[in-house]
Amino acid sequence: MPYMKETFVYPGGYEERKYHTWRLGGKKTRRPNERKTDAAVQRGNSRRAKEQLYRLIVTNFRRDDYRLDLTYGDPPPDREEAKRRVRNFLRNLHNLYRKNGEELKYIYVTEYKGHRIHHHVLLNASKKVSRKEIQALWRYGILNYRSFRYFDGAAEDCRRVAEYFVKETDETIREEGAVQRKRWSQSRNLKRPRVKKEKIYSRHWRENPRGRKGFYIAEEESGWTQDGYPYQYIRFKQMKGMVKGVSVREDDVLRGVRDVQGKKGMVQVRLQL
Repeated sequence: MPYMKETFVYPGGYEERKYHTWRLGGKKTRRPNERKTDAAVQRGNSRRAKEQLYRLIVTNFRRDDYRLDLTYGDPPPDREEAKRRVRNFLRNLHNLYRKNGEELKYIYVTEYKGHRIHHHVLLNASKKVSRKEIQALWRYGILNYRSFRYFDGAAEDCRRVAEYFVKETDETIREEGAVQRKRWSQSRNLKRPRVKKEKIYSRHWRENPRGRKGFYIAEEESGWTQDGYPYQYIRFKQMKGMVKGVSVREDDVLRGVRDVQGKKGMVQVRLQL
């Protein structure tokens, strides 16, 4: 019985997700057959949107890029006016970046359910455009230390931001007159994530996988999908140096050594990071 292998490559690492599916004759091992409810379908859509946005963020944004919370003073605008203002802000910021020989990249969502309307924005940092100049373009509120932050850039932070952005639109995307008809808005110049899907003709995958030469295992997870099929997820992180292409784990990197089976038993190999 074959399974699907999905490989996602991004700067500084790659991920492998292996899973069985009914399309390939997969056998359920946990959950009985059950009809999906509307709530279950919505949870599945939300989960897929978070994964898609995570891949988009980790592909396009780096450490020390900017996270902005664009807020409004009194009186706050209505939804249509808020939509117009944030678009004008990003258009003007795009022109300012281009004037300085740089290219603006961004993703943003608008939140208003149970709160005063505001916008969450992730954009690439500029070497020439200052925070003061960005503030001058957003004249409706103040960009203080809470609303102007630096993006951490690690894969874990990319996932947190993706989950937060999607959560903000989960409650409003299906509403009549919603500010956003999509989960998020983005600039057109973002790179598409590199994802390769392939069918593997094997009954089982390796329980203790090895990474490519120059990568170590930063995260791994096994379990069952929402439909009851087994899956395996591995995230590999790039390192500066390795010995004989041995795959290592994050705790090995922290210790600075890796236990390797040698001809005369287990030996410790020092890692050069």
